Amino acid sequence: MPAASSGSYGLRMARTTSGSVAVDFALGDYFTLALAGNVSGFTFSNLPGAGKGGSLMIRITQDSTARTVAWPASFKWAAGVAGAVSTASGAVDVLAITTFDNGTTWDADLGKAYA
Repeated sequence: MPAASSGSYGLRMARTTSGSVAVDFALGDYFTLALAGNVSGFTFSNLPGAGKGGSLMIRITQDSTARTVAWPASFKWAAGVAGAVSTASGAVDVLAITTFDNGTTWDADLGKAYA
């Protein structure tokens, strides 16, 4: 399972060919993900703990082939409509997610077409 990389002082690019992307909250709260295949989901580890919340930002960049990203069922979207990543070559979207229950559910928003 590929891992997304992060750090408060600098970002490292993570690549995935397909499958689920592992996000380690202990590494920080700002991540980058360069798509090299379709993403079937996300897993989260080292969340802040019971009774605590947290937020993550993930910058998603398409490669030259349009890739898809499947969101976990725990993501709750405004008006109940899940965002779809931009499909243009090199397109950049930003996923913002917040949990108030240690990752049981995430409020999700996808800002699109930054590139």
